[in-house]
Amino acid sequence: MVGMYVVDTGLSWLEHPYLFSQEGPITSEEVLRGIREAGYLEVFVDTDKGSLVPLSYVPESESGADVVPAGAAPDAKVPVAQELAAAKIVYHDCLLIARDVIHTIQKGGSIDVPACSAMVGAVVDSAVRNADALLTLCKLRRHDAYTFTHGVNVSVLATAFGVSLGLSREDLQELGLAGLYHDLGKTGIPDAILNKPGRLTEAEYVRVKQHPALGGKLLAGLGLSEGVLRGVIEHQERFDGSGYPRGLSGAAIHKWGRVLALADVYDALTSRRSYKRALLPTRALAVIHGMRGRDFPSSLAERFIKFLGPYPVGSFVRLSNGQCGFVRGSHPLRPLAPVILVVCESGGQRLDRPQTLDLSKDDGAALGVAEALDPAMFGLAAETYLLPGGAATR
Repeated sequence: MVGMYVVDTGLSWLEHPYLFSQEGPITSEEVLRGIREAGYLEVFVDTDKGSLVPLSYVPESESGADVVPAGAAPDAKVPVAQELAAAKIVYHDCLLIARDVIHTIQKGGSIDVPACSAMVGAVVDSAVRNADALLTLCKLRRHDAYTFTHGVNVSVLATAFGVSLGLSREDLQELGLAGLYHDLGKTGIPDAILNKPGRLTEAEYVRVKQHPALGGKLLAGLGLSEGVLRGVIEHQERFDGSGYPRGLSGAAIHKWGRVLALADVYDALTSRRSYKRALLPTRALAVIHGMRGRDFPSSLAERFIKFLGPYPVGSFVRLSNGQCGFVRGSHPLRPLAPVILVVCESGGQRLDRPQTLDLSKDDGAALGVAEALDPAMFGLAAETYLLPGGAATR
């Protein structure tokens, strides 16, 4: 409530993503509303410096009014293991659609909007059933098909995030389609520039900055909504006005442009390319946390971080007992207690039969995640264990 004095506990935001710790008094309802809109659920207060209030204050969570109206995110309807089989088909078909769109544009043809819309509809359906399944597939994408997989991943990430925000079916469809199309303008940029490992020259950077507007031109006249077009054109705009192509800032950027900017950056950071290694998901989220208030609206960036959780699905982690495994499911209200597929003993020996351990349940309640690791260091590949037909499903 207004008048309470927040204490900086010194706890890491990554380990306690729902705890608000910016020390100082809550001076107005506007400040309090901003804390709620950022998705915080807890706060520690000093009753000697402020109003007499309970030690733990839990406001009603909201969806981020600077982007979307408040809504209730639906609970996952099916277990992630069950949804993975269907999601794998959806993801694969979506990759084929994205590839065909790019090839069609390169040949001067016309985009099949109805086919793309139907495909995004399938993405929305899967994300509503259990978003963790599609997010797992995003994590497993390989770098050699980045040109079209990036568009699919941004579509999936944005759609799944939208589900967590409680967006309507119509909005999810629009957002997902904008994500699928967001980088189409790069078909007009030479590959030598797009894949250049070193620093771009000023002239090359000018060419790259043309791609959102080029994408808008490619999509003009196809009967797409204003939201889809603006999401494509404005996904490189930044909250402080430092983006392109028009240098828009704040609320002047369309809400889908703001959401796609986050999904775009996260997927780029966690992608392995021919000229760079992928960041671990936890490190990528730390980078995004540092960009809030400048590149992204603070409340939206913080909600995105909370949506993915400290250990996003597909992450490889070491547990407090020394065992290692892949994160295969999450609990939004218990981000530090994901579902783990344990694949290695504490000594590093691989298990013949991987075991599923839910850290939020009795069988895993005494354990915690000690650290996130790179599975390549252990010669392990997530797809071997997390995809249908892999070790986890035998």
